Amino acid sequence: NQLRRAVEYKKENGKDDEVDDIMKKAGATAAAGAACVLGGPMVQSAIVNANLGVVSSIAAAEAGPFTVHFWAPMSKWMISGASFLELDRPTEKISLAQYSALTLTGFFFSRYALLVSPINYTLCSVNIALFGSSAWHLGRKIKADYLS
Repeated sequence: NQLRRAVEYKKENGKDDEVDDIMKKAGATAAAGAACVLGGPMVQSAIVNANLGVVSSIAAAEAGPFTVHFWAPMSKWMISGASFLELDRPTEKISLAQYSALTLTGFFFSRYALLVSPINYTLCSVNIALFGSSAWHLGRKIKADYLS
């Protein structure tokens, strides 16, 4: 919806060259995504059959890089990483509701990652990190607002 609105806005303001550029980039992104989806199984087979030791083992794993079980936790590391980079964030900028939600998410999904099949240790580790960093911020916020 935002892409559509951006294109409409730019067309209304006579920026057709920028619209063409946006459309080309969107088409290239869609084509690259389709190529990854269609070519993924062939690449995975080639890596597994090449007997590259650890690399082949990781490629063949049920929660390996050719599955969503791998990439969802990898992108979630961005949330945890941002939280770790701001451990000294001013408490006025910490949202009690947001960090409560993040802390509980990290807590519950750490356990969930060990109950699903295939067991997803990457998901478990990122949720432990999310729990720890969010609980740190939440504790600081509660201490500053309610205990001091």
